[in-house]
Amino acid sequence: MGDVLLGPGHLWRAPIGTAVPDETTVAFGADWGGTWVDMGDFPEGSPISLSLAEEVYKVYSEQITVALGVTRTRREALITGSLLEHTVANMAALLQATAAVTPPGGAQKGFSEIPFGGPPDVTLYKWGIEALRVDANNVNQPVRWFFHKGFMRMTGEIAYAKTKETAIAFEIAILGDITLPNASNLGILQIVTSAATTT
Repeated sequence: MGDVLLGPGHLWRAPIGTAVPDETTVAFGADWGGTWVDMGDFPEGSPISLSLAEEVYKVYSEQITVALGVTRTRREALITGSLLEHTVANMAALLQATAAVTPPGGAQKGFSEIPFGGPPDVTLYKWGIEALRVDANNVNQPVRWFFHKGFMRMTGEIAYAKTKETAIAFEIAILGDITLPNASNLGILQIVTSAATTT
């Protein structure tokens, strides 16, 4: 299908500064390895979505009606979706908190607690999205978005109902990394177009 993409997206997170998965050795759908954490599945009808909003300032004159110039004043990436898997790691990321894990033992159930509150600081992670691209030889290849840093937060209610799965709506606001050049301080889009050739 080439440049027509079809299939669900996959969300990953890692500590800031984590190396991206290798485009040649890490196949589509494979574990990214290292400290990358798979955020799990999404409910049907609630795909992972990415937007890149921009604002611009245009210069006009009194003499003519067309714009004379333009400059970008804002560019913001936002990832949205709903988590289906209520793992301890996912919940800790959503709550901007750290989980305390107690293993099972004699007369003790294993359990996890995630204390949370309202501190002003937020926890930042590196984020990645993987989608499917089928190349000219009908081989699955990844399309990967990497974002240097951003924070996750819940954006809706958690509804526990007998007739519907319990999903957790979220958004990830992406921040710029000002230690990098302006041309790449939000992230990187990587499109794998073909398999490696034999040596």
